[in-house]
Amino acid sequence: MKRALLPALLLALAGLIAGCGKAGSLLSQYDTDGVAYLAYTDIDTVCDTPELAEAGGDLLASLEDSLLLSFVVDSSIELNGELGGYDHLVITNPRWVERFADPGQLKPVSFDSLPEDMRDFLCAQMPVLTVDGSVLPEGTGLYEYGGGAFPAFPVNVTLGWAEPVEAERPLILLADRPAEVFRPESCLLPLTSSGNVLFSGGEDALRTALAESRLPDYGAAYSLNATLQEETNP
Repeated sequence: MKRALLPALLLALAGLIAGCGKAGSLLSQYDTDGVAYLAYTDIDTVCDTPELAEAGGDLLASLEDSLLLSFVVDSSIELNGELGGYDHLVITNPRWVERFADPGQLKPVSFDSLPEDMRDFLCAQMPVLTVDGSVLPEGTGLYEYGGGAFPAFPVNVTLGWAEPVEAERPLILLADRPAEVFRPESCLLPLTSSGNVLFSGGEDALRTALAESRLPDYGAAYSLNATLQEETNP
């Protein structure tokens, strides 16, 4: 049953947090200068309405060069035997790694070397999330990290409902251009709502892009630093 649950769980989580914007105090340890995020008034409607989901995809594509993706998959779906010797499965992009970790410590991993249960999980789940329906689309790859703890976000970190993860031995699925690889309605838009997709271009740029999109009535842009300050000094 778990093999079909991830998109549904993401949407459920996104619906719970729509319109919220509280950040956890542990985020103060991260370099959040100029980082902004989106909060939605009704993310379920956006994801479930084809025209709105397409508009959301267009918005994310326009922001690709500032997009920071970090998603600990096992924070929204239970993975036990699938992980094998890994402690987390993390979907991320080079911009996140460049900002919060060391890209030189990424070590390629072949799909065939993964535990059988993990291969089965990826084969069942990734086609639901990717635009072309493949397990590892062009521009994606699997990696281990040799630089110590790898910082990553489970769902709801920016709301203060979870803490950042320092993964000791993560399996990393790296996507060069997430907005081109992942489907908006089943992956990126829910992840945007759950705080796993952030934007490094600043609040003003994100607000302008949202205003120029077809979704201005469904969300708002916020500065992560400002939210952190409100959380620390209510």
